[in-house]
Amino acid sequence: MKRILTALSLTLLIAGLGLGCRKPKTADQTTTSAVLMATADKQMKQGKFNEARITLRHLEQYLPGSPEFPKAKLMLGDSFFFQGSPSFPEAEVEYTSFLNYFPRHELRDYALYHRALCHFSSIESAERDQTETRKALEGFQQLLAESPGSPYAGEAKAKVLQCWRRIAEHELVVGVFYVNVYYYPGAERRLKALLETYPDYVDRERAYFYLGEALRQRLVTPEEATQYAKDYAAKFQKEDLRTLTAEQKEQYSKDFTAFTTERIKGFRDEARSYYQKLVESYPGSEWARRAADRLVTMGTGGVKEDLDS
Repeated sequence: MKRILTALSLTLLIAGLGLGCRKPKTADQTTTSAVLMATADKQMKQGKFNEARITLRHLEQYLPGSPEFPKAKLMLGDSFFFQGSPSFPEAEVEYTSFLNYFPRHELRDYALYHRALCHFSSIESAERDQTETRKALEGFQQLLAESPGSPYAGEAKAKVLQCWRRIAEHELVVGVFYVNVYYYPGAERRLKALLETYPDYVDRERAYFYLGEALRQRLVTPEEATQYAKDYAAKFQKEDLRTLTAEQKEQYSKDFTAFTTERIKGFRDEARSYYQKLVESYPGSEWARRAADRLVTMGTGGVKEDLDS
């Protein structure tokens, strides 16, 4: 009953202002839009966000040329953003609409910041997809590029750092997962890219350790073996190994063994280098202790031991 009375009161207000079934006359637009905006502002402060949206939608629909129109569009975003149970996707749509309508408005930085916050507030844990994190990062960076002196710049910079850290953590989580499921080539690629792309945000202790783990157990992949065979056959102008002579096949067997031995030795040497970096750079950490244990276990004859196993 309370909602019916509220809606009825608003309907009577709109009708009294000339908005019931027709567009108000131009002479009345300034007064009408000001009253609607004051009503919506009061409703927002009272926490009546649904009622405020109804009022703002009337202003948006019937008075797009009024001075209050830009603020009304911005408040529509706020009505979704600040309500008790925020609807960030709907708020993001409204802020984007404001930015499209008013690309040079003085409150553009406010809309940019809150649109980025919509994505930031929807960020998943490091184990999940980071699409929202990347969108938030892009939004904050756009604000800083366009309005470096904005009052929201300080908060935007802090959130940019948080976004980078979350993305780096996600990449590390994926790399660790690859190690745990024995997908060592994928782990190697992911963790190396992580260290190169996010050097200031990555947890280097874990990254070094798990990269060492991947390389310690890495073998020549079927894809690498296939490519080696193709290249070898091409040296004799053959399409594949089946057309090689018996002598060439025998030589190929020896050369392939030498190739795999050298590759695996390279993996193990590189693993040691990452364990060593960890021990030297973070001598007091638990990860450094684990790395030291790995170095002792691998010793100097690790390559032969790995091949024999």
